[in-house]
Amino acid sequence: MLNTKYTINNDALIIKSGLIIKIDIDIKKIKKVIPNNTIWSAPALSSDRIEIFYNTYDSVVISPKNKKEFIEMLKQINPAIVSEV
Repeated sequence: MLNTKYTINNDALIIKSGLIIKIDIDIKKIKKVIPNNTIWSAPALSSDRIEIFYNTYDSVVISPKNKKEFIEMLKQINPAIVSEV
C-alpha cells in the first residue's frame, strides 16, 4: 500500500496502489465527490478520504494529500462534478 498514487493524465484519473490495484476513471464520467472516513479497505493511505462517484453505480475511496486542490484539478476537466468537500 505504500506505493499508492493518483495521477491525472489528459481526461483520465489513474489510481495505482501496490502491485495489484490499477483503476482508470474517465474524469468526464465523475458525478460527485464527498468526504469519506470509512475504515474499509481502499487505495487510500489516510483515514481522511474522499469518495469519487462515477459511471452509474461505481465509486472509489482515495486520500489525496490536498483534497481541495485535487478536486479543483478534476473540475477543470469536468466542471459538472458536484463536490461536498
